[in-house]
Amino acid sequence: MPSKRKYGTLGGTLDELKSGQFFGNARIRSSRRKSPWNLLLVLVLPLWLILWWEGLKLARFLATAARHGHKPLLEDLIWPGSIAPFFVYFPLPLPTMVLAMVLINYAIYLFIPPARRAMDAEDKAFPGTEYATQQPLLVRITLFTLPVAFALSVVGSLFV
Repeated sequence: MPSKRKYGTLGGTLDELKSGQFFGNARIRSSRRKSPWNLLLVLVLPLWLILWWEGLKLARFLATAARHGHKPLLEDLIWPGSIAPFFVYFPLPLPTMVLAMVLINYAIYLFIPPARRAMDAEDKAFPGTEYATQQPLLVRITLFTLPVAFALSVVGSLFV
């Protein structure tokens, strides 16, 4: 029985992946971006780096405050110190990238009406790719992944 999920939703994406049509459909969807206003989306990269770096600093600060200035936990054991950097640095890039996308999309949508109109016009031919569908999905992904990743980063910082 074929699925009745909408395009642009997480379930719709999973259906495309299962049927093997995702990459072909993604190529077609990506061809719609022709407006020079889309270059504003490049601002995601510097914002992402800032969010990632500040998240690392905040995790390190919280770990230091939790230790009250004492040495790292379990300093005598080698394995916590060897895997802790993985937990400090690698959980945060993906959630902070999605957060940067949410913030840039919101800023463009709110503060640059000509860009919003151009992007909305490009999205009309591809249902499920418009701002109103994708922004809530990105927000949900951020709300689910960011707290978990930040907690892992704090725990990793406790052992470094």
